Amino acid sequence: MSDKTTDNAYLRLIEIGKALSAERNIDSLLQHILEEAKSLATADAGTIYLNLDKISLKFAIVLNDTLDSRRDNASGSMNLPDISLYNSDGSPNLNNIASSAAHSGETIVVGDVASIEELGFSGPKKFSKLLDYPTISLLTVPLKTMADESLGVLQLLNATDSKGYFVPFSDGIIPLIEALASQASVAMENRALLDEQEAQKQQLEREVDARTGELKDALTRLSEAHINLKEMNTFDVVTGIHNRQYFNESLEQEWRRAKREGYEVSMLMLDIDHFKRVNDTYGHLAGDECLAAIAKEVDRMFNRPSDVVARYGGEEFVVVLPYISADNARRLAEQLREIIEGSTYLADGHDLQVTVSIGVATASPNDEVRSRDLIGWSDTVLYEAKSAGRNQVRQHR
Repeated sequence: MSDKTTDNAYLRLIEIGKALSAERNIDSLLQHILEEAKSLATADAGTIYLNLDKISLKFAIVLNDTLDSRRDNASGSMNLPDISLYNSDGSPNLNNIASSAAHSGETIVVGDVASIEELGFSGPKKFSKLLDYPTISLLTVPLKTMADESLGVLQLLNATDSKGYFVPFSDGIIPLIEALASQASVAMENRALLDEQEAQKQQLEREVDARTGELKDALTRLSEAHINLKEMNTFDVVTGIHNRQYFNESLEQEWRRAKREGYEVSMLMLDIDHFKRVNDTYGHLAGDECLAAIAKEVDRMFNRPSDVVARYGGEEFVVVLPYISADNARRLAEQLREIIEGSTYLADGHDLQVTVSIGVATASPNDEVRSRDLIGWSDTVLYEAKSAGRNQVRQHR
C-alpha cells in the first residue's frame, strides 16, 4: 500500500470515526462498522459477534456480497448458533478463531483457511459449510472497551483483488482494520452507555410518573377526607341535623344572595318548653333522644333545598326560610307548633309529649338590615313567647 493510499485510508478513518460517533441506533452502528471494514479491506464478507453475556459470542450481523445476503438481529433473520467462549470444563475455548481473539485480545490473520486445522482452529470450515460459502482468508479483530474488556469480535472473510478473486489480507490493511476496530469499540461503548443512561432516564421518568400518580391519588384522598371531615363538622352529633357553625355560614351566604336578588328571608327560632324537666325526670339519654325526635320533626317539615334547619344550642333550633313572606312564616310556625303539641315521642322507652315556643322574624336584606338583626329579632320574640306562657308563636313586626 503506497504512502498516499495509506494517508487517504487514515483520513477515511477519521471521517468514519466521526460518523460512528454520531450514530444513535446500535443496529445501524453495527452495520456501519461492518460496511466500512469490508470497504477498507476489500473483503467479500464480514461478521460482527457481540459478547453480551460473557459466556458466548452472538452473531449480531453478517454481510456477504457473494451470497448477496444480510443477516442481523434487527430484521429477525439471525438464526446462526452462538459461539461458546468456554469449554464444558470451564477452560477458555481457544479452538474457535473468534473465541480465541476475544480471549487473547489479539488480531488473528489466516491467509489460507485450508491450513486452519494445523493452526488449531475449527470454526471457519463449520461456518462455511453452514452458509454454503467458501472461506479462503480470515481477518479477526477483537472489539474491546477502554478497560480492555471484550465487547465482541469483528471478522472479515475473503479479501478480494482487482479481478474479484479471493486472496489473503495484505499486511498493510491490518493496522487500518485494527484502528477501525478501536474506533468502533469506543462508539459501541459510548452507545451502550448512552442507551443505559436513556434506559435509566426512562425508568426514572416512569418512577416519577408513578410517584406523581400516587401523590395525586393521596392528595385526592386527603382532599376527599378533608371534605368529609368538614362536612361532618357541620352536623350536630346528638340530633343529626346541621349545627350552629353551618347555620351561621349558610345564613351569611343566603343573606348576600337575597340582598343581590332582592327577596325576603324569614327565620324561625324555637325552644322546647320545660326541657330541663325531661332531663331531670327521665335522664339525659331520654333528653338527647327527645332533642333528636324534635329535630327530625322540624327537618321533615322544612325540606326544600334552600331551607336550613339547625340546632342553635341546648334545646333551641333555627330554621332559615328564603323566599318566605312574614305571613307565610307565621303560618308555618303555627303549623309546626301544633304538630309537635299533638305528637308523642318515644325517648329511652318513655312516651313524651312536649311543646315548643317559636319566635318568627322576616327581613329584606339591605345595607341597613344585617343577618344578625334577623337573629336578634327572632331571639327577642322567642323570649316573649316563653314569657307569655310558652307553647305559642310570636312574630317580630
